[in-house]
Amino acid sequence: MLCKLCQKDDQLKKSHIIPEFIYSTLYDEKHRFHEIHVDSNTKNKFTQKGVRERLLCGNCEQYFSKFERYSSLLLNSGFEFKVRKIDGLLHFEGVEYTQFKLFALSVLWRASISSLDFFSEVNLNCHEEIIRKMLLDGDAGKEEDYPFILSPIVHENEIVEALIVKPTLSGVDKNEAYRFVFGGIVWVFIISVNEVPSVIVQASISKSGILKMLPQQMTKMNFLVGMAEDMVNNGKL
Repeated sequence: MLCKLCQKDDQLKKSHIIPEFIYSTLYDEKHRFHEIHVDSNTKNKFTQKGVRERLLCGNCEQYFSKFERYSSLLLNSGFEFKVRKIDGLLHFEGVEYTQFKLFALSVLWRASISSLDFFSEVNLNCHEEIIRKMLLDGDAGKEEDYPFILSPIVHENEIVEALIVKPTLSGVDKNEAYRFVFGGIVWVFIISVNEVPSVIVQASISKSGILKMLPQQMTKMNFLVGMAEDMVNNGKL
């Protein structure tokens, strides 16, 4: 079978779409996490592994793993950063632009090529091939190429990490955007064939190594509140 990244004929591995390290906060003592569905027709269940699909060959799996290792350390306080708070935004200084951006784009791209229902709303169309080549070449592009906005989810002064939500298509300033929730963060990827507004680019990661995040209270994130209400109404919580 053809590897989706290098497009070579090889044995494919079961690839995580959202990397395995993200699931660590969800696992119980038996290495299971509770998969909860909003709709009333689908039963909740325990799952041993994060969502996987045969997409990549072993070499490409290893290639992605270096971006994942770096991002795991970054997101789990494995590095010391200078942090400043400016106008409500957290500025993390000293972030590796290429490694972290390629990590983020790899998740977006894997979601787009996936055939799993969980990622059914993610369809990058012509951008899928552009991002594949960027990933394969190790080219994170310019700051305005596929910027993403990160908002840590805060509840009672703690980051809500044990939450992964089905990605959805939305919009930001007349641009298409895909919203993911994982790792205690809402990730919003901006997809546009037009020029992306500078205010969005400035809120994303910069080549100078500054990563900006805008923490938000969970109770003020309407889509999460609505999802919780639906699960309660359907007897899921």
